[in-house]
Amino acid sequence: MDNAAPDIIERLTLVLGNEGLVTDPDERDYYSQDVFSSAEYVTKAVLRPANIEELSEAVRIATEAGYAVFPRGGGMSYTSGYLPTAEKSVTVDLARMNNIREINLEDMYITVECGCPWVDIYEALKGKGVRPPFWGTLSGIKATVGGGLSQNCIFFGSGIHGTGADTVIGLEVVLADGTIINTGSGAVEGGTPFFRHYGPDLTGIFTADTGALGIKAVATLRLIASPPFVRHLSFDF
Repeated sequence: MDNAAPDIIERLTLVLGNEGLVTDPDERDYYSQDVFSSAEYVTKAVLRPANIEELSEAVRIATEAGYAVFPRGGGMSYTSGYLPTAEKSVTVDLARMNNIREINLEDMYITVECGCPWVDIYEALKGKGVRPPFWGTLSGIKATVGGGLSQNCIFFGSGIHGTGADTVIGLEVVLADGTIINTGSGAVEGGTPFFRHYGPDLTGIFTADTGALGIKAVATLRLIASPPFVRHLSFDF
């Protein structure tokens, strides 16, 4: 299948650099499948931004040219949530946006870029006596925060602490036209993202949507005190 139009490739390369744009046919085939299924269409290109500004500009260029945009996390999905459903489409891979921006032990939150794997949060908080209520998925060595929030993931402990989306208290989201919005109390100029329900719950709109309403770029997760000890028990039926 042909790549995206040459002029779009040139414009995206100027924004993302050679490292941030993948057009190799084998790579495009790989990004057009998940654990269980392959898409009917093969993505025309894979966008790999290094920061939210690159993400915003690349999405704007793609959508203005009439391309559908499909965000992808760690690729561990089995729901077909990020597979292209249109011939004229591009995939966004946030793997390069994996930084932990802030750990705030006073207001009890951690802010990470959404390409961050769950295991990196575990390592960053080790020894600090805190953890997110939802502490990651079974595939958390590769699965990302953004992917988990998009899929409304659950794992051990969700019966007490809820889903991955329940842990979020604020987001930075890139909309289809490239606009960057903030949700929760982090949207207040000079404020901090410690509280989710600042006005309408815009944070909730962008969770469990598989990226259909906007691309989650940065997420702030609530922290709780770690339990004094942890034991594991397995049952076989």
